[in-house]
Amino acid sequence: MKTKAQKKENIDALAKALPGASITIFTTFARGGEQGLSVAQLQELKRALRQADGEYVVAKKTLIDKAMQELKYDGIDVFGMDGSMGLVLAHGDVYAIAKQLYQFAKANPALKLFAAWTDGHAMSQEQLIEMATLPSRDELIARLLGMLQYPVKSLAIVLDQVAKGKGAAAPAEAPAPAPVEVAAEAPVAEPVAEAAAPAEEVATS
Repeated sequence: MKTKAQKKENIDALAKALPGASITIFTTFARGGEQGLSVAQLQELKRALRQADGEYVVAKKTLIDKAMQELKYDGIDVFGMDGSMGLVLAHGDVYAIAKQLYQFAKANPALKLFAAWTDGHAMSQEQLIEMATLPSRDELIARLLGMLQYPVKSLAIVLDQVAKGKGAAAPAEAPAPAPVEVAAEAPVAEPVAEAAAPAEEVATS
């Protein structure tokens, strides 16, 4: 059992470590009547977090609560979290560490995520899960590049088809139809005036 001096030392260490974390995530890894994380699983969790620039710290709730009171971290009830508590202290990308922890918890249900503290305020479990399931920065950049490249690819395909169409031999133009000669109508002869009958000679007596 730890002495008061040892407990005070642990509280001071926590009070010093918490402000230096980009995000602190509150979890439990063992609960009464349930099988908690094994030693091997805890080691695996710690290795995974180190790769994301984080660490996993196991501490008593009373020590965590006193350290948070010293720092005036309001809005998180550690005694309302069922089970043995572990803190995730991250020192890098908060989204990356939350995603790493969430993926581990999905594969190992004994680890429960409860709340977080980041950027001077508390985060609820719902907000923490929402952040952990957001696409990563690299995924968002890849999606954006894909969206930007799609119209360019479409334009390139259209231009290629146009170029191929121009390169193909154009069909020969159909010869213009020969003009149809219309035969001139024969001139209509004008009616010839009948010759006047010769006048009868008047016999002279």
